Amino acid sequence: MTSRIKSRRPLRSTAQVPVTKSSLSRIALGRPARTVYYVLATAGLTALVVALIGPKRLEREVINPLRGAIEPRAEKLWAESKPLREQIAGLFQSATPTGRERLVRSFQSWIGHFHAT
Repeated sequence: MTSRIKSRRPLRSTAQVPVTKSSLSRIALGRPARTVYYVLATAGLTALVVALIGPKRLEREVINPLRGAIEPRAEKLWAESKPLREQIAGLFQSATPTGRERLVRSFQSWIGHFHAT
């Protein structure tokens, strides 16, 4: 049997000290900083790949095949969007200066909506 030895000090709750983040740690650990870290890491890995396999081989085996796959689709989409681009240009040309400012704000809001989703 073990006996319990009573402590001489009475039990009391410990004070919780609120942890405050300094502005430097808030900046370093924030979302924009993480984005910068990802961009820098991606750029570093890209530089490492180019250094390992060489720029000519990278162009021959990666960039040219991608260009061949993407360019025809991009040209087709650009050609198909010509009527819409002309319609939008016509809206801007026929608008008054104040109406043009409202159109710009409206398009910026519309584009921002699609960027957010």
